[in-house]
Amino acid sequence: LVFLFKLVEGAATSSFGTHVANIAGVPLPVVERADVVSKNFARQFKERMQVKQTKNMGRLPIEAQADFAFLYKAGLGLLVPPDNPVRRKHVLSGLRQTVQRYVKK
Repeated sequence: LVFLFKLVEGAATSSFGTHVANIAGVPLPVVERADVVSKNFARQFKERMQVKQTKNMGRLPIEAQADFAFLYKAGLGLLVPPDNPVRRKHVLSGLRQTVQRYVKK
């Protein structure tokens, strides 16, 4: 038996755990119970995520908040730029890209 898969960033949309358990010979009542528990967990997780998304509507995503905090500190001069000119140019280029991501043209 060969499982072909591709790893991608993020959460899995489903699990094959109960299928594998069934193939491996785990008793059917155990597999069926695990399937019920798994589906219940997935449903509850989805509901919690929907509530969280509703609460956070209108807020900046966490990545944007982190970018803003970094840019704010840089603007106040609280961050020491790297001594290495190549590294400094790389950091400044990254800052420019970050600002451009949030500023409408």
